[in-house]
Amino acid sequence: MIIRTTAEPHIAQRPPMSPDARPLYIAAGSDTRVVLDGPALCVQREARAEQLFPLQRIARVHSGTRVSWSTEALLACAERGIGVLFISDDGQVEARLLGRPGQRDELLIRFSELMLLPQAGDMYAHWLAVMRRRIAYWAGARLQAPPSARDPRSCRAWIEHQATQYAGRRGAERTRQWLRSLAYQWMTAHLNDLGFGHNTELGQAGEPSLARDLAELLMWYLEPPRIGWLRRRFDAARYRDEPLRLPRHVDTVRLFESRAARVSKRGRDITSSLHRWLVAES
Repeated sequence: MIIRTTAEPHIAQRPPMSPDARPLYIAAGSDTRVVLDGPALCVQREARAEQLFPLQRIARVHSGTRVSWSTEALLACAERGIGVLFISDDGQVEARLLGRPGQRDELLIRFSELMLLPQAGDMYAHWLAVMRRRIAYWAGARLQAPPSARDPRSCRAWIEHQATQYAGRRGAERTRQWLRSLAYQWMTAHLNDLGFGHNTELGQAGEPSLARDLAELLMWYLEPPRIGWLRRRFDAARYRDEPLRLPRHVDTVRLFESRAARVSKRGRDITSSLHRWLVAES
């Protein structure tokens, strides 16, 4: 499900976002409500003090599906170009709100021109497959997977086998799903900054879905730190002779945020590669 605004950029520019804006994570909870309090989001919980988060300091929002939002709070996020991703307890993306897009539209224009070609689908699929093979090989080499297990399919199976050994089947599935949702939200926000979402859902919904496809590529870069983290947890539990606990969502978020600069660089590298390919194909 996509909730989207259609504000025209020549009518009103979206307010500038602070350069030190950070993601806001609102844990799932039926007792949690988000309302607008002037220029800030107010997070209310039963038996707890209210928390205020200035909109100017928020880059994007990850919210549990059981969190209650006021319409005014959602519209304020959309007005400022703050995307809101609604995540179920098991990490599934249930809905997202796309805010007013940014004004950088070079990639959007090139991609729109490509989509006019009758062979656009095959061309884009080929680029995506090439990028997937390249980044999967990098991830496999980084994790010291056997050379025969560095193509996307084999590497995916090898990585999930490693994750299952270190975290169990459920822990492996949960951490992968949580990181995928985080990568997806980052890429959605990045594409929004690049103009996607203005007057069209091109690249945001339907086929092709850049947010989904490019987030998949970004996820490959997150696999080495994910496996390394799960291995360290496994070794620590064994050293202390303690039962291995399931990974928590908050710890997965911390893992992602601890690599925020690298994630940003890798994500921008991916969209830059797409832009260069579009220029070469034009």
